[in-house]
Amino acid sequence: MRIIGGRLRGKSLEWVSNATTRPTTDRVKENIFNVLTSSGIDFTRANVLCLFSGSGQMGIECYSRGSENITFNDIDKNARDIIKKNCAVCNFVPHIYGFDYLDTLTKLKGQKFDLVFLDPPFADIGAPVKASSFLLSNNMLNPNAIIVAETETPDLEFGGFDVRVKNYGRAVIYFLCT
Repeated sequence: MRIIGGRLRGKSLEWVSNATTRPTTDRVKENIFNVLTSSGIDFTRANVLCLFSGSGQMGIECYSRGSENITFNDIDKNARDIIKKNCAVCNFVPHIYGFDYLDTLTKLKGQKFDLVFLDPPFADIGAPVKASSFLLSNNMLNPNAIIVAETETPDLEFGGFDVRVKNYGRAVIYFLCT
């Protein structure tokens, strides 16, 4: 796994190897960042939240493109250790939470985000809808914010967003725009 864009392009990252964590492939990641760039996300100003961080690759990809304010969350201690290692290799000091995603969102109330990554274990089908609904109903999204949700479920219903869906084999990517 590697960083695909920005000033750290080509740098290798470690990943978590377990049954519930799977890294986003370079092909899918490249397509996600192409959509984000064409949608006008200014990475240099974006407040980013990676709610199911795994290795931290999506947040670190944002850092490579100029983001400085990135919050990571993963309930798995091994994942948090990998995030710390990957950020250290990139000379970045991260903000990392280690709670259930709804507990983390509750702790972050009052903050607003421009870009949110939701990549829960595929077995947790309801997490993207619950998390996006929480963010919206608690006014935690800036105008023109984008939530990127990765799942394997092609027919999720997200209320209150303009939704764009892209399929990449098993992965289904939802772009939720405010």
